[in-house]
Amino acid sequence: MDKTERLLDLVALLLDAREPVSFAELREVFPDEYGGARANAERKLERDKAELLQLGVPIEYVEPQRLDERELGGYRIDRKAFFLPDPKLTPEESAALYAAGAAALAAHDFPFAQDLMFALRKISLAGSGETAVASAAARRLLIVRPGDPSLPGKLHALGTAVARRKRVHIVYQSPATLDGKPGERTERDVDPYGLAFRGGSRRLVGYCHLRTALRVFLVARLESMEVNEQKPNTPDFETPEGFDAGAVAGRRPWQWLATAPQTVTLNFAPGSEPLGERIFDAHDGKLSVSYLDGLIPLVLSLGDRVWIESPPQAREKVVNALRSLKARLSAEPSPPAQTPASTPAPKQTRPPKPDAHDDKRERLRRLLLVVPAARRKPGAHLDELAKELGLDPAQLRADIDLLGLIGRPPFSPDDLIDISVDERGRVTVSLDQSFSRPPQLTAVEALALAAAAEEVAPADPAVMAALTKLTETLTPAARQLYSALARRVATSTPVPRGAAPILAQLRKAAEEHKEIVLEYDKEGRGAPEDRTLQPQGVIDHAGVWYVIGHDLARNAERTFRVDRIMTVRETGATFPDPGPLDPARFQREQLFFPSGHELPVVLRFSPAASAWALARYGSRASQIDGGAVDAWIESAGSQYAVSQALSLAGEAEIVAPPEARQALSDAVENALARYEK
Repeated sequence: MDKTERLLDLVALLLDAREPVSFAELREVFPDEYGGARANAERKLERDKAELLQLGVPIEYVEPQRLDERELGGYRIDRKAFFLPDPKLTPEESAALYAAGAAALAAHDFPFAQDLMFALRKISLAGSGETAVASAAARRLLIVRPGDPSLPGKLHALGTAVARRKRVHIVYQSPATLDGKPGERTERDVDPYGLAFRGGSRRLVGYCHLRTALRVFLVARLESMEVNEQKPNTPDFETPEGFDAGAVAGRRPWQWLATAPQTVTLNFAPGSEPLGERIFDAHDGKLSVSYLDGLIPLVLSLGDRVWIESPPQAREKVVNALRSLKARLSAEPSPPAQTPASTPAPKQTRPPKPDAHDDKRERLRRLLLVVPAARRKPGAHLDELAKELGLDPAQLRADIDLLGLIGRPPFSPDDLIDISVDERGRVTVSLDQSFSRPPQLTAVEALALAAAAEEVAPADPAVMAALTKLTETLTPAARQLYSALARRVATSTPVPRGAAPILAQLRKAAEEHKEIVLEYDKEGRGAPEDRTLQPQGVIDHAGVWYVIGHDLARNAERTFRVDRIMTVRETGATFPDPGPLDPARFQREQLFFPSGHELPVVLRFSPAASAWALARYGSRASQIDGGAVDAWIESAGSQYAVSQALSLAGEAEIVAPPEARQALSDAVENALARYEK
């Protein structure tokens, strides 16, 4: 008998039993599965029990006790704990929750995508009446995570390892540094404490056995990984009490452990004081810095708006970088090539191989939902039912064929699930045995829902109310595991400090089609301008929040960074629904849509920074004589290129066009003037 079939038969038997089923009875009704040597059979049953528990099936062992002169004891499944009750979500709660789930799945690299899909299906099948399903577009919000297509496979494997507390063996490629040192390639054993999206990338946080310390790894830089499958149902480590993956992964570069912490004091130009809180999380300008080189690029990128007041050695590093760049700019540059030369495609990492055990587990999860889905829509066409379950019709037909063999011993016709597909492709269920309703949410499925809500709809009252109702229905064991996992997974982009009310205003205006005026400080110099906008939606793109809509003054679509919006006010006017946001438009490295008026700018990187530049700009970069690299960018004005060149600490300059090079030279002079006063 196939393992999936055996497990379903076992569930059907225990759900139908009025009293606990002893191990002896199980051996009798499943002689081929639990027969033979008792010790081997007990181990096999314990493995099956552990697998069912992971799927949310609350199988338990009841100690023998005397009742009606009989010794009763054995295995049972509490039907009340097995079936997911109707969560009784309001239409608004249901719409908001499904919108959050849809938007998280659309990001393509949600760590618990499969668990989220199963959770949403279960909720839909458990609810009474038609579920009010809303798309992400209806909530006017998109989550976009462009990047490596192999990332979802890595994240799925890592998410499972985090939840099960299983050690992983990784091959990690560190990035090249700006001073020309190649990145180190190492093999490590890591205890994965948690996953987080911080700094525009997915990060693994865990105890590194190679460095014997807590470390943070970029998931995109994992060349390969292998989860320890020895004793699969036994954890390999304990997560430290109070561990918060988001807090650890969200440490800023100057907070990385390198030296003893020192206090660095920043000064801000008049009007740029808000940068202290929004960018540095330091309203008074005082930072505790343990890695000075992690702070210097950001300070440099801001030009004369921010400068280091103390200590002297930190000021000296910035001044040296500015003087080095000034010397580069004083010489006449050689002209750039006309177009970038073709560069080798970046090495594609292979996603982890699918685990056959995981494939069987996913099928078992599917099969537990097929009967309640078919019961909900009697006579539904196979294609319609497959679409609702997110399956290929051929896959669903194979699942139905297997379900027709499932039941309770002795497996006579009346003991089997009577489910079939007729000649017109309609699915009918006459005898469903024990699988009439979807099983309870697992702890990881609840976690996936909560993580999606945190990522897509932070503080949305409807989503929070729906989550509260759902988590209250978890079994005690699942609720305990859910609480333990909650701080180990952080999938959302934190809202910029002080910007949460503004983000809420933007989302509401987009949903209600209300025209607004943004007080927008594009340069961060305390000189904001009013921009009248008809907002279409809010986008979290690669870890940065934007609002997108029709700019009335420019009579064109524009995007605005939320962290540069000072205030939002409504004009009282409304506008026609512009239609949904198209996620495909935003699957790009940078949220930039050419208007035809952009300035082509060429950045030249020193030989020391060439490896970094080639990796960063890919096909837009070309190596030239002497080992330097030219990179082509398009920008509405020169501000972005100037900021980028400044941040490279003297290892990059602008070579074309002349006005952009002059803008960089002026920025260097202005920044040096801050330090020379």
